[in-house]
Amino acid sequence: MEQATSIRPAKFGLVGFILGIASLVIILIQFSSLFEPQEASTGSFIGEIAADIKQSAARVISGQPAPAPARLPQDNRQIITAAALCVAGIAIVLGGIGLYRNEPHRLSYLAVGIGVSAIVMQYVFWLALLVCGVALLISIIGNLDSILE
Repeated sequence: MEQATSIRPAKFGLVGFILGIASLVIILIQFSSLFEPQEASTGSFIGEIAADIKQSAARVISGQPAPAPARLPQDNRQIITAAALCVAGIAIVLGGIGLYRNEPHRLSYLAVGIGVSAIVMQYVFWLALLVCGVALLISIIGNLDSILE
């Protein structure tokens, strides 16, 4: 007598794969929106940072209180990014459930891999921007005397 094995359809793995792809696409769109042409040039932005550093140092030396911080305009970028990272986490969990239920492994592995890569890509991107920002601030502070004479 032949023994037939029933292959379960990859429900959880497929849904996790689709959610992982969606989160990866949303995060990539968010990255591209950061590099849109800005109203001010980069040089004027760096000059404004240097001028703010010089003015706040002069206020500290003279004993004046710091002005109240200005409110930044609200947009939905942070909410969309947080939602995309949550969707990536859901994709990882659904891929794990698919592996636990012995569904076909390919889609479950892809769901876990793409979900993890979306989270890691977001983390590495912001880490790189942080390192570049620190390097920029160090060079501004080091050359502050020659920038604003």
